[in-house]
Amino acid sequence: ARRAQSIMAMAAVLRFPLLLAVLIELAFCVLSRKDSPHSELRATNSSSVFSLVASLPPLSVLHSAIRASKLEEFISNANKYTLFAPTNAAFANVFKRRSLICEQNFYLAVPCSSTQELLTATNLKKLVLNHLIVGEMKLKSFTNGQRLQFLGDAVEQVDKRKKGVYVGNALIVMPNLHAVNGIVHVIDNVLGSIDPLTILSSDISYNASAVQSAVKLIDSDFFSASKRKQMADGVQLMNIPGFRMNRALVSSQDGGMHDPPVLTFDPSLNMKDFGASDKKFHYPSIPNVDLPAGDEDVAYMTVLELGSLIRAKKITSMKLVDIFLQRLKRYNCVLEVVISFTEKLGYEQAAAADSLLTQGIYLGPLHGIPYGLKDIIAVPGYRTTWGSRSFKDQVIDEEAWVYKRLKEAGAVLIAKLVSGSLAYDDIWFGGRTRNPWNIEEFSTGSSAGPAAGTSAGLVPFAIGSETAGSITYPSSRCGVTAFRPTFGMVGRSGVMRLDGSLDKLGPFCRSALDCAIILDVIRGKDPGDISSKNVHLKDPFSMDITGLNVGYLEDGDMQVVQVLASKGVNVVPFKLNYTVQSAQNIINYTMDVGMLSNFDHWQRAGLDNVYEAQDQWPVEIRYARLVPAVDYIQAQRARGKLIREILESMKEIDAFIGNATDWEKVCVGNLVGMPVMVVPTGLKNITNPPKGGTHRRTTITTGIYGAPYHDSEVLALAMAFQEVTKHNLQRPPIDALSPDDFHLNNTQCSPVFD
Repeated sequence: ARRAQSIMAMAAVLRFPLLLAVLIELAFCVLSRKDSPHSELRATNSSSVFSLVASLPPLSVLHSAIRASKLEEFISNANKYTLFAPTNAAFANVFKRRSLICEQNFYLAVPCSSTQELLTATNLKKLVLNHLIVGEMKLKSFTNGQRLQFLGDAVEQVDKRKKGVYVGNALIVMPNLHAVNGIVHVIDNVLGSIDPLTILSSDISYNASAVQSAVKLIDSDFFSASKRKQMADGVQLMNIPGFRMNRALVSSQDGGMHDPPVLTFDPSLNMKDFGASDKKFHYPSIPNVDLPAGDEDVAYMTVLELGSLIRAKKITSMKLVDIFLQRLKRYNCVLEVVISFTEKLGYEQAAAADSLLTQGIYLGPLHGIPYGLKDIIAVPGYRTTWGSRSFKDQVIDEEAWVYKRLKEAGAVLIAKLVSGSLAYDDIWFGGRTRNPWNIEEFSTGSSAGPAAGTSAGLVPFAIGSETAGSITYPSSRCGVTAFRPTFGMVGRSGVMRLDGSLDKLGPFCRSALDCAIILDVIRGKDPGDISSKNVHLKDPFSMDITGLNVGYLEDGDMQVVQVLASKGVNVVPFKLNYTVQSAQNIINYTMDVGMLSNFDHWQRAGLDNVYEAQDQWPVEIRYARLVPAVDYIQAQRARGKLIREILESMKEIDAFIGNATDWEKVCVGNLVGMPVMVVPTGLKNITNPPKGGTHRRTTITTGIYGAPYHDSEVLALAMAFQEVTKHNLQRPPIDALSPDDFHLNNTQCSPVFD
């Protein structure tokens, strides 16, 4: 009687229907029976789990919630299941302790505070899933840890079996994205705290023993038992609710394009004055440029040369779009450089550029010049796939800052070019990009499309990105001139992020001169990127390089050293001195934790299971999940020490010459935020050439590095080298393919076999 009065009073206060109050009372009446720990119920061939659940106490209380949450679609063919109903004592006890989580969504969790909250559709759906899944495993007497491992193994079988997620022989979820996401969330948010004895939520996973196991994984096993108990209590009371609250606020969208961190990175360590006014460079002009007779010769002209032809009205932007789109379509089936053609947009922008010119309006050297963007850069109306099958249909209706700047300068976008999946290497959801100089090789990445496309004369220039090697590696492999500017020189709003203190955008071009023009157009303060800056740069086109001191490392290309010395540059032997044992160690923590923070939802949803290269991001960010915040900060302190030592080491020089793809230098350069120009310096024969000879070659490149914000010095030195050597103007043997290279049956491809 007292319980009935309490429930009726609760119904009045909480304003839920009398019928629900009656159902609750009936449930507690059923639960008051003293029965065995579990009531085993097995569906027959003629009945589904749904009908079984609907007809039996105490789960009959859940019937309406199951129907409302459309649980039926997740538990088809349910005769294979063994169902365990919760016991009376278990159900009553869990509500008494209020340990069941009442969730507003998968990321924000608070304890249930009332019977009404307990009986919400979300929780009831989870309870039923718990019964279905844990019931099967109870037969095997799994421990809590074994149970989670078993479920993890089951989820990983989605791709292998192509039929669904199984526990033993029991089908858990049908193979569709929502179902897979659903089971992962159940495992992540519910089963991790299931007491196998009661099948309901408990604090079994949050105790001193669990903490002891956890701290061993992060090299912090020095706490007493009483302190570990305090930590376990704090995890439940403070950490996890806070984690979930923050994730709900900012991490539901992958890619890091929204709600960026407030922390910023300054490569100068506050030693640079950004108050000086900035001026644009004074570009040289090339008078009397003749229009070549053949389209291929046009395709390999520099931006400055093409701009001269357009300004003199010897060619139109529309014609250039024709030429480069035809080349892209002809060679894309071999090189795999394009994710999306922006043909309609390209012709519209080309027509606008030609119209302006007829009105006497010339926007500068990029007026009417076609180009490509790495497909992590957003353009409204077109897919921005990030190279990943998880996002291959994604359209971001936002203009990236770099795209805006190029559009304002009159450049014409004709293609979104390949990014390795989630900006890693050269593997993407549509294939793998190849090296135009040696079709047997892949381009490396992740700026695979910009490097291979520019090298093969498919675009006059392209914009790529680098977090750790994604400009330097593919440009070196494909033998193309490319520039990674100082961190913060180019704004990144509208661009997928890996790590906010490492990501940089830069151009791939025919020449260092073109790179200087592109950089001048896209640099500057981006209102959407708090790390970007207006930086006063010297004009590289008017710089006197005879006043520069340039060091060269042991692995520096001596041809570059000799050419610069012949031009009056003071070149001296040089060594980078720093005490940090491994820059790779620091960049791993920095990049991988940054990537995970921007793709937290992606990992939690289990989408890493369908990632294109399972030995890449999926593995790295699993490690990153166990990097403690304290040790991440320690890594950033070590990074600061590295930067101070590098800046001190470079006090007497303006730049240095060294290998562009040495991994330690790649790590150091990106951690410090220093600029580097990759310049081609020659060719050599490939190893193991085919019988009868080949036109294929291996490219040789080197790097010209500068201290942060010394971009102009690097550009000027690279331009001086290329004035003499012309290695950058050599053309890869993309038409010199064998029939075996022509591996796709695509009628748009028509290479000339040799």
